[in-house]
This record gives sequence, structure tokens and C-alpha cells, in this order.
Amino acid sequence: MQKFIRIVDSINDFLGKVAAFLMVPLVLITAYEVIMRYVVKRPTIWAWDLNTQVFAAIAMLGGGYTLMQKGHVVVDVFVIKMDPRKRALLDIFTSLFFFGGVIVLLAGGWEMAWMSIKANETMPTVWAPPFYTMKLLVPVGAFFLLLQGVSEFLKNILLIFKKQT
Repeated sequence: MQKFIRIVDSINDFLGKVAAFLMVPLVLITAYEVIMRYVVKRPTIWAWDLNTQVFAAIAMLGGGYTLMQKGHVVVDVFVIKMDPRKRALLDIFTSLFFFGGVIVLLAGGWEMAWMSIKANETMPTVWAPPFYTMKLLVPVGAFFLLLQGVSEFLKNILLIFKKQT
């Protein structure tokens, strides 16, 4: 169990770093487009499409990392002063809802991506890059989010059954 947790955490830590690094090209592409549009007066046809795809990668690849870092929005008014074991029990209960939502996202995302691949779908823009590359990020991101959810679930189980000292 500990080995699984370490592997999943290290994968999502790596993906979080990849997502963070992708901010660099996002900013550079945006700056390039702004200069081309407003200074040179020759806007590109590709910058916003590429930025959309880079941002999708940041959002979808960073989900598992954000969960691992407890960075998702949580309304903790009622649980902030809870004993860690009771909080772990509550987290186990609420993770059932999480798993349901992520499985729907994974299945729906895969269906959407597969249909896009079969249709060789392109983005509805002048540049018209492939759309399936971005749509594939949904099930991939959901898969790593699901793995991290399992890791967090196991951490809560270990916390509940850990011997008190």
C-alpha cells in the first residue's frame, strides 16, 4: 500500500512540475501574440489555439498534483477543528462522491476523445489544429486524478488504523 502511494504521489508530483513548466510557453506565446498584434500589426493565426491547448494541459495534468497538495477548494468551516482520525473518516465517506464524479469524467472524457479521434476533428478556427490532442487530456488528467484519489483514500485508511502513541 505504501509503495502504491509513493508511486502515485511521485507521478503526480512530476505531472505538477510539468504543468507548472508549461506556464512558460503559455506566457511566451501570449507575449509574442500581443507584440505581433499591437506593435507589428500582424496577428498570428495560431497563438490563441496553441495557448488553449497548453492551458488545457496545465489544467488537466495539474489536477492530481493539486489534490495531493490539498489545493482544491474545500469548505472546512465544520471540520477545521476535527480530530485527524475523524477528518480521515469524513474524507473516506466524501471520497465516494469524488470517485463517482471522476469516473464519470474519465468515461465521458474518453468517449469524447475517441469520437474526436475517429472524426479527425479539428478546432473550428483558421489554423484548425487537431482537437483530439486537447480532448485526450480530459481522460488522461481524470485518470491521474483518480489515481491520486485512491492514494489519498489509502492515506486516510492508514491514518485511521495507525496505532496511537
